[in-house]
Amino acid sequence: MQSTEDFDYKKWQDSTGAPLQKIPDRIGVATNGFLRDETGKILMQRRSDIDFWGMPGGNVEIGESVEQGVVREVFEETGLQVRVERLIGIYSEPESYPFMRYPDGYTVHYITHVFTCDYFAGELRVSDESTDIDYFPADNLPKNTLLSHRIRIEDALTGLVSPFIR
Repeated sequence: MQSTEDFDYKKWQDSTGAPLQKIPDRIGVATNGFLRDETGKILMQRRSDIDFWGMPGGNVEIGESVEQGVVREVFEETGLQVRVERLIGIYSEPESYPFMRYPDGYTVHYITHVFTCDYFAGELRVSDESTDIDYFPADNLPKNTLLSHRIRIEDALTGLVSPFIR
């Protein structure tokens, strides 16, 4: 087993592709919701904190399950009410770009649970955590899409039922 002291952060990149500058400050549990419109386009939001595109999601709060977390986060960030359909995967390996560095330099190593979600109510809107929100074809995602989300979207599009563990 690897200890924090043995973690060679210099060989890894964060979700944007930037080299890590230090050992992450903490581990976090997070979720992402993979949603598609009736034409198959994927829902993405442009984050206001780092100006990159990604699927809606965020931190799981104390006292809630990962499923409850993704439903809450998708609603908070998009205005859409969703239900969880299935688990796409759990992402934590350094190769899957699980590190998020925030503008203040604080870095989190996320263990992220990604779910396919079905929309059933609500109106699409931009939240205070984003500057834009839109649906994109899988083969034409915005250039500045988080690397971690590109992997997760590719996995979602395989159609495999068994979840990925990366």
